[in-house]
Amino acid sequence: MHHVIVGNGVCGMEAALALRARDAQARISLVSDEHDHFFSRPALMYVFAGQTRLQDTEPYDRRLYERMGFERVSRRVTNLDAAGHALVFADGSRLAYDKLLLAVGSKGRAAPWPGSEGPGLHYFVTLRDLEALDRDARKGMRATVIGGGLIGVEVAEILHDRGLHVTFLIRENWYFPLALDGRESALVSEHMRGHGIDVRLGINVEEILRGPDGRPRAVRVDGADLPTDLVVTSIGVVPNTGFLVGGPLALSKGGAIEVDDALATAAPDVWAAGDCASVTWADGSRRPEQLWYTARDQGRIAAQSMLGDDVTYRRGAWYNSAKFFDLEWTTAGWVPALLNFDNTPIDPGPDVGTWFQRVPGKLVSQKIVCKGDRVVGFNMLGSRWDHEPLLRFIHERRSLAWVLDHLHEAQFDEELMPRFRVWPQPTAT
Repeated sequence: MHHVIVGNGVCGMEAALALRARDAQARISLVSDEHDHFFSRPALMYVFAGQTRLQDTEPYDRRLYERMGFERVSRRVTNLDAAGHALVFADGSRLAYDKLLLAVGSKGRAAPWPGSEGPGLHYFVTLRDLEALDRDARKGMRATVIGGGLIGVEVAEILHDRGLHVTFLIRENWYFPLALDGRESALVSEHMRGHGIDVRLGINVEEILRGPDGRPRAVRVDGADLPTDLVVTSIGVVPNTGFLVGGPLALSKGGAIEVDDALATAAPDVWAAGDCASVTWADGSRRPEQLWYTARDQGRIAAQSMLGDDVTYRRGAWYNSAKFFDLEWTTAGWVPALLNFDNTPIDPGPDVGTWFQRVPGKLVSQKIVCKGDRVVGFNMLGSRWDHEPLLRFIHERRSLAWVLDHLHEAQFDEELMPRFRVWPQPTAT
């Protein structure tokens, strides 16, 4: 049996390890033209900042492939011959498979503005993106980061750390409305500005203006020209499935590979998982889950499905953690977005309320979302929290009063970390 996995990120690697654990004799090939080893993509910002080497972001030693008997194929796939059970590479060569997993991940959404094509405009999703930005970004340059979210704030941080003057342009009226409300965004924006980032909200980018040398000279925003030397766009990611367009696999409108509950595609012996797969969410909608831990989980489930197990992929309650510069963020459960991409408000629905407080004098806040008489979500800024107790509170259908009495149990016991308390006059809506 020959298992072929396209993509050696966390999804592909977890699938390969799960396959090997069950079948010591199978031939397993990992195909990637990005890097010869599995590395932690969220750590790329630290590589750019010079705080660590790329090799240090690799969770496994470099003898893993040899020890596990994995075959490395360092080529770019340009086509899938599903009828012939083969991948086609850029040089025309082919690799036959018995079973195939597509774990090809995502790439930065292409900048849509006039003047976007050309040198000096960058993304920050892949290793190639990092290498290009690393070559281009020099101390003293004026950099413009377009788009909010976690990638945008990471790029703003690492460019500022390198000594560039950073302007952060955000289309919405507050930063990261997919995850934060206006109060939380104001806290994060205050923190970024305190670090020297020029944060501008409610900005519409119209064009990238280029000089005689072809490089960016300004970004036109709402009729005004903002001088710049370098642009990084972080307006989201899209599935890296361009090579599948017009082929045998069904793709969603956004380019994700359509799969069933066992992560199998409509093509025989072909599965898809991770950022590139369109899966069913708790609300019944279908779209990719672009998180590290869901890619990990999907890789494991896909491997079981490839081996013939009767499995169903269903993600549990949402959770995530990150940093806005050095400001901690932990989220768990359902925290509804309140602002649409066009700056119109979103109604979270009936019987939904929030409890919110900001710690006086600090960049610290807690938000608890309730539906009816039970807690369904948490958003915590400025301090460290363990998501597992938070998810347990949700699963146990606890009330707000009960959660407030027990919330300290979810706080990491760190030296000098103030313990949770309810301050006077928290906000409830």
